[in-house]
Amino acid sequence: MKSVIDENSFESNDQTQFCTYLLTIRRSRFDAAEVADFREYFKSLAAAGCEVLVVDGSPLDAFAEHGKAWRNVCRHETVDSQYKYLNGKVNGIHTGVALAEHNRIILADDDIRYTPNDVRRMADLLENYDIVRPQNYFRPLPVWARTEAARMLINRAWIAEGDYSGTLGITKNAMLRVGHYDGDVLFDNEEIVRHFRLKGARIKYARDFFVLKLPPTFEKWIEQRPRQAYEDFVMRAKTLFFASLPIVLALTWMKTGWQLALIYAAVISLGASASAARGLTDGAARFFPPQVVLYAPLWLAERCVSTYWAFYWYLTRGGYPFGDKVVSKGTGRAWSETAKSSEENNAESD
Repeated sequence: MKSVIDENSFESNDQTQFCTYLLTIRRSRFDAAEVADFREYFKSLAAAGCEVLVVDGSPLDAFAEHGKAWRNVCRHETVDSQYKYLNGKVNGIHTGVALAEHNRIILADDDIRYTPNDVRRMADLLENYDIVRPQNYFRPLPVWARTEAARMLINRAWIAEGDYSGTLGITKNAMLRVGHYDGDVLFDNEEIVRHFRLKGARIKYARDFFVLKLPPTFEKWIEQRPRQAYEDFVMRAKTLFFASLPIVLALTWMKTGWQLALIYAAVISLGASASAARGLTDGAARFFPPQVVLYAPLWLAERCVSTYWAFYWYLTRGGYPFGDKVVSKGTGRAWSETAKSSEENNAESD
């Protein structure tokens, strides 16, 4: 990516900025290639009108190297030690929100990549909403990313608000008004949304707004599998479904033979692919190749294995390893309270 601004013009461009792009990051060691990629990305964000604010929880040596590499292309800050949440990312977010110079803030994981048009669209939406949740799509698409893409489409098919994204738009005023959300959870991105919802904030679930998400390496993807399953424990019916699938398949095989077991597996697989195909609405077909729906059965199989993997972590460690800590909660107070209020509203409508 070619730079479109002069390296030394970062501070002088303040008057053209209209939002803050907040990235929280922590690296155990300095990675020159990754840091160079971020540097170019930060330049493009600055040119698009963002104050680029990086809150860095890396060890001192890596932090210092990051500071040198990103000099003049972003604000590089340490995490405020007053925040003590188990999820270090949440500490970084609260630090960044306090430091942000603009009311409109884009929160993004380190694998998210906004274009200038995405920045402008998010900023425009934040004129009318307190929080905006867009959707993600993957590029490139290795096999494991296609499997994840199928999961995204299934979520879009069954969840009215769409899939859970790795980026949000918020306003600083609203964040200060609604106060702190539960930061001792794994699924922090959705905890923010639920917290805003509980406090009566204006929420935009932008099902037709797609922002690029870089696929993880295969090793990272494997590492993330039990974590995602653990985060789903609050959805007991969903967890029970995935835990029971292999048991029912095995019992069918033992009781009736492989033919009916094969039919059972085929029906479940077709249902998964059909669900994924239902998610290709609201412009998703532009960002998800239609063949990714064929990977939905692979996601079902992966989630069955990952559910038992997450059970293992829960039974042996009492939670999920998160850095040097163990986080026992996948979701927090806001998720539980919004789920309860939804059940009460449904009961009243009946």
